[in-house]
Amino acid sequence: MGKVLSPLLMVLGALIFLAGQWIAFEIYANTKLSRIGENLSQFVHGLYSGDTLIKLNKGDESIFILRTAGGKVITTNNAIDPLKVEDFISTSYSKGGDHAYAYIKRVSFSDYLNVFIERPFALGVSISGLILFLSGIVLLLKRDVGIEGKERSEFLTREELARRLKALKVAFAMSRVIPKESLSEAKKILDDIIKRMEGKT
Repeated sequence: MGKVLSPLLMVLGALIFLAGQWIAFEIYANTKLSRIGENLSQFVHGLYSGDTLIKLNKGDESIFILRTAGGKVITTNNAIDPLKVEDFISTSYSKGGDHAYAYIKRVSFSDYLNVFIERPFALGVSISGLILFLSGIVLLLKRDVGIEGKERSEFLTREELARRLKALKVAFAMSRVIPKESLSEAKKILDDIIKRMEGKT
């Protein structure tokens, strides 16, 4: 049973763990895209309204700047905040003297880990998968230790071998008095020694 159960638990545990990670990634990626989309919508609305300093609700996620050919600068309010440029990925587009810049915050592992705190379901799925996987490893190790111990017990120790050989010697010595029974007993002892040495019993 353990021979089949341990690999099954390991595979099932790995799949459930990966499912938990995928759920967390989906939540993180979709939340990030939603925030960037919200910021972009606010920037476009600010442009349409004629604002030059556009307020973003999710200012830590993105920065937008537009420099017109006439020298006018339209930007989001977080562009004047002390933000680290290296924390953002930038892209730009130019046409007819107008230059548009977009800065999107880099994917952060710490932000990804925060998903597990904010959404315990993803954490629970991952942990349950990990527990199943580790249970499979423990069962596999126990089975291997059990097999090794069984194999050791199946083989004769030196003391057992010496005792059986002495019994064989006595059986041969008795063959003159009771030949048939002694030979039969000797054969049994030899068969037992051979089987134990080969690990068949």
